[in-house]
Amino acid sequence: MKNLQICLLVLLAALFAGCETEGKFRDTSYYNPQVTFNPTWLQGDYRITYNGSESPYVSKSEKTFKLEIFRKDDATDTPVLAENECPSDKAITLFRPVGSELAVYTGNEDKYTTFIPTIIFSGNKDDYTATFNNGEIEEGETNYIAKDNLTGTFRIVRKADNTILYEEEITLEADGTLQFMQLSDTEFLEIPESDEPDPESRQYTKIRFFYTADAFPEHDKLRLVVYLMDLDAAQFTEAIAIIELEAGKISEYIQIDNDAFGQGSVNGVYDLIDENGNMIVDNTQHFNTSIQIGTSDNKFMTFRFVDPSHQGGDNVGCSRILYTPWE
Repeated sequence: MKNLQICLLVLLAALFAGCETEGKFRDTSYYNPQVTFNPTWLQGDYRITYNGSESPYVSKSEKTFKLEIFRKDDATDTPVLAENECPSDKAITLFRPVGSELAVYTGNEDKYTTFIPTIIFSGNKDDYTATFNNGEIEEGETNYIAKDNLTGTFRIVRKADNTILYEEEITLEADGTLQFMQLSDTEFLEIPESDEPDPESRQYTKIRFFYTADAFPEHDKLRLVVYLMDLDAAQFTEAIAIIELEAGKISEYIQIDNDAFGQGSVNGVYDLIDENGNMIVDNTQHFNTSIQIGTSDNKFMTFRFVDPSHQGGDNVGCSRILYTPWE
């Protein structure tokens, strides 16, 4: 009997202990809000508090919490962002919209869109800053921007002396791109988005061309005759296109057949002729000039003609500056 009483006491103690533990678990259960930065390198500049604490836990009894973000290098302890009602059970992304320090995204907002600026600099791109409405933009990266902030002033600034090299009022396209190319120290060319249809298949690529007046002085217009060449430079087609070029303007696209010689890709050669019929480049004589296509991986390609010597012939270069790969 005594043993039975002892067993009953032990059993009751275990039951009460279990109830107490369960009660404590209910009282101390927490959410661990998933707060991330996009891009991730932003995280190194900030610290986060959750309801005033740096501990990343929020009681499950609280459906929302106060999120505050502070700059690590700010001694004033003033938050750069404070959100009083962040959902405790949803992932939260902190990002930097153009023109703002930080913003919160929890998956429901429709206030922001993105764009990707591509700027081809002739020198070191780190020597320049690009801004939109005075907010710095990240070249070559996905930039977030408020949908009510798509029209404004785009600038390219040289960091060394804060000189504005380019300034224009533009309207960004939601989920679009912004493409510029540096032509000289103070001259930039906007390369607008094209509504050109995709080629029929990877067998085809669409290419286009341009040049600037400084490459061929006193020649505002040039005639370009394009031929295809096999990868061994042994076979050539008849002329597949004749294009009238204007200085500083990008030509229309022409479509080429990557399988013209059964190799799956091709290159090209060309004649370049001035307004008076003089041959700047003659493909039958100037063998160091070519259009290096060489792949069927791209659906669009843009080429630029240059001639620093202004002597023509084999001094003329035709370099690829932009391309859009097949996905």
